[in-house]
Amino acid sequence: FAPAGRRIVLKVSGLEDERAATLLSRELVGLAPVLAVTPRQGAAPRAWDLVIAGGGPPQDVVAHGILKPLNAKLGAPCFALGATAGDEIGVTLAPKCADAAVLGRFETAPPAGLYGAPPSRQKSVVKNPETLRKLTLM
Repeated sequence: FAPAGRRIVLKVSGLEDERAATLLSRELVGLAPVLAVTPRQGAAPRAWDLVIAGGGPPQDVVAHGILKPLNAKLGAPCFALGATAGDEIGVTLAPKCADAAVLGRFETAPPAGLYGAPPSRQKSVVKNPETLRKLTLM
């Protein structure tokens, strides 16, 4: 089985923290529309080569399938869709979200892919009641 997908470049401006960029890579892998992730080393702004699934314009897939769950995980509208040129989709991290306390949620909050999942899926994956509580707060 070879999944069909579209190749895009996700460029994230405002993400200066190396550790947060690594954690973002791990989050991207766990999101439903993302089939493959390859970070671009040394890119400025930070960039990832993605293969995404889903119909409609890639900007919509990114906005709803990637940015929405990431923002839910961070607890604020931190990531916003930016300029798009061909297969390159720009994303901006809000300056207020570049704070270590907000980016620390990459390590402390449940995986972003679970935030939009149906409750039955959340309960089948998450066994810790405290983690389930965090998912229902968003």
